[in-house]
Amino acid sequence: MSTSAASCLLFLQSCSSIRQLLQIHAHMLRRRFLDDPFATTELLRSSLAFPFAGTLYARKLLAQIPHPTTFAWNSLLAALAASPSPASSLSFFRCMLSSGAIPNAHTFPPLVKACARLSDLTAGDQLHGLMIKCAAEHDVYSTNGLIHMYSACRRVDLGRRVFDTCTEHDAASWNCLLSGYVNCGLLDHARVVFDDMPQRGIISWNAMIHGYAKSGDITSARQLFDEMPERNVDSWNTLISAYGRCRRLDMSQKLFDEMPSRNAVSWSAMITAYAQGDCPAEALALFERMRRLDVMPNCATIVSLLSACSQMGALEQGRLIHSYIARNKMNVDSIIGTTLIDMYAKCGCVDSAVEVFDALVPKDVFSWTAMIGGLAVNGYAAKALELFDQMEMEGVKPNEVTFVAVLCACSHGGLVEQARYLFDSMRVVHGLKPQIEHYACMVDVLGRAGLLEEAISLVQSMPHYKAVLWEALFGACLIHGNAEMGQHIVDRLIELGLDDGGVYVLLANIYAMNGMWNDAIRTRMKMKFKSLSKIPAYSSFEVEGFSMNSVGNQISMQR
Repeated sequence: MSTSAASCLLFLQSCSSIRQLLQIHAHMLRRRFLDDPFATTELLRSSLAFPFAGTLYARKLLAQIPHPTTFAWNSLLAALAASPSPASSLSFFRCMLSSGAIPNAHTFPPLVKACARLSDLTAGDQLHGLMIKCAAEHDVYSTNGLIHMYSACRRVDLGRRVFDTCTEHDAASWNCLLSGYVNCGLLDHARVVFDDMPQRGIISWNAMIHGYAKSGDITSARQLFDEMPERNVDSWNTLISAYGRCRRLDMSQKLFDEMPSRNAVSWSAMITAYAQGDCPAEALALFERMRRLDVMPNCATIVSLLSACSQMGALEQGRLIHSYIARNKMNVDSIIGTTLIDMYAKCGCVDSAVEVFDALVPKDVFSWTAMIGGLAVNGYAAKALELFDQMEMEGVKPNEVTFVAVLCACSHGGLVEQARYLFDSMRVVHGLKPQIEHYACMVDVLGRAGLLEEAISLVQSMPHYKAVLWEALFGACLIHGNAEMGQHIVDRLIELGLDDGGVYVLLANIYAMNGMWNDAIRTRMKMKFKSLSKIPAYSSFEVEGFSMNSVGNQISMQR
């Protein structure tokens, strides 16, 4: 190789943009350096350093090589398998086989990873068969890939068979099998593997703790955590999240305070624990502390914070978090966008919700549903139904939650016929089976319209969960002052085991509305005799930057 050709290869190693790559390629063409297979392969390898444009460029470059080496094919296959579209690597592998190129042991591992990412068991099985035919399944790296692939396809039994037939295991082999059992929820099998491991690294301990925590077995998770010879930040984060899911916020906070070091996930885990544990004020306070320490929040943190603002009706706090997202140029993806829409809608700021929705690209079913539901609960029934029609026209398939939102819109708008049509279309048009939430919405629609007999027939057609539906219908009786039907529903609720003070208070109010004072007094006396009390109502709202929490007749205020 000439000195000039060697210089080109050195330039390729320091290439930092597609534009520079094109300049080097042009120079190599002019000097006929690409007649050397090694130089061509190096150019191909360098182009793969640029994920999107570089991969397309590499494919065109490979097509111009008369006889590309297996190494060249493998380089491009590995890049495609690691790309956002791993399925392209499988189709490209077929082109490789059609060209007559011979795959080797380095060809298969990235393709097996692609099958794992796609959960494509059929393609994975075919690759495994070809690996056996090419005698390329014997090395431990390939074996580990197969174990992981079968586990990702929910066939950890086949992964176990690969593990058992393999003559050589390393720590990664054991961890692949352990993680497979954990991810499939087979914790008893996972514990056997864990106990049989010749050496347990921190990854093994964390995997087992994560499995117990995910299943809700916090006692076993904590026991393993306490037995660990060494811990890393992931060990602490897993247990903090586990206690948070179990509403053990005191233990989550204790662990958070005791951690020797924290990362963004640690802060997110604690903030999420507070937000999901009905402590939104504590979640927002912790974020302020996090911000002062210049810790950059991740997507999960932002979602939990916006959820906390929704719970508190803290519009100004929500706006500040939205500004923080914009100021730090955080990507407003479907998850954050949908949460912003939900927050603004629940805080009654529909215009801001619409702005976020209009700017969101692309829009998935969750963002459409959040906007439809936001319009519905704020009294914009007609606009909610228009948006539902637009969603269908744009080819986005509604899900069960979407129908809850549109039926809620019909309820608020008094649109009985539209509700009947949508309820029927769930099964007939969209193939969705109505759930208890959809029946409750229909009962509410019919009840608000005074169609109490039709509502009762609908409740009686449900084989299970009737208590929720009777409660929904009871509210309609209160609206229309129907004391006779109210008493009938109370009797049904008592039969179903729902005998609380709130039901008797509402029934007494219905009697009072109709001037049936003796019945109202008798109902109150029955409630007193049973030692029942009404659960105090809870509400939260914001006034001039202060969060106001109302429980019963007591109001608390905090900044």
